Amino acid sequence: MIDLVCPCYNPPEGFISILGRTVFSLRRLYPEQGFHLIVSDDGSSRGFGPDVRKELLDTIPDSEIVDNPHRGKGSAVRGGMARARAPFVIYTDIDMPYTFESIANVIELLASGHDLVVSVRDRKYYQLLPLYRKCLSFGSKTLNRLLICSSHPDTQGGLKGLSARSREIMLRTTVDGFLFDAEFVKKCVNSGLDVVDMEVSLNDGIEMSNFSGKVIFRELRSFIKIVFAK
Repeated sequence: MIDLVCPCYNPPEGFISILGRTVFSLRRLYPEQGFHLIVSDDGSSRGFGPDVRKELLDTIPDSEIVDNPHRGKGSAVRGGMARARAPFVIYTDIDMPYTFESIANVIELLASGHDLVVSVRDRKYYQLLPLYRKCLSFGSKTLNRLLICSSHPDTQGGLKGLSARSREIMLRTTVDGFLFDAEFVKKCVNSGLDVVDMEVSLNDGIEMSNFSGKVIFRELRSFIKIVFAK
């Protein structure tokens, strides 16, 4: 079994068909594996009402929906991870921004024995970013390299593969916002787990959004917390 955890907050229209295509394609590629979809909702205020939930369960009947209070992406990922039971877990965004080949490569690396597969974003990803977010991304990688985890500085790629050992560490993270990834990778490295980077590619047509000043300030506080945590 492989659990696929997708955090969800006010999802875009059409996300169910994208999820369905991805899950069914994975099942065709790996017919001996069972793929269990867990959608972990971060207290959405729109786009995830009863009709949408019914459509999701009709499209992927054995999928599971986890409801969480609105606290942030990190909290939603942990909520989904708490329901995972498979030996391997993959988490990625609800709109499946990375290519099917990228997801398949994560699975292959997990099967080869790695505890954590960290997605490293390719050149195309940064070309699509607005200038403001491009500066934030490069700044984040630099600070990660200097202060958090020099061996795996690109912690914020939204696709990762986990073994049972790294899943237990994920459940012990405390950051609720976007920087939960940095805290998680740091804890895995400090615990001596087998962590490997893997370059990933975006699907065509993915649009990148900007972060508000309020979000940046909140994440900065989280970063300081991560730096000084053991």
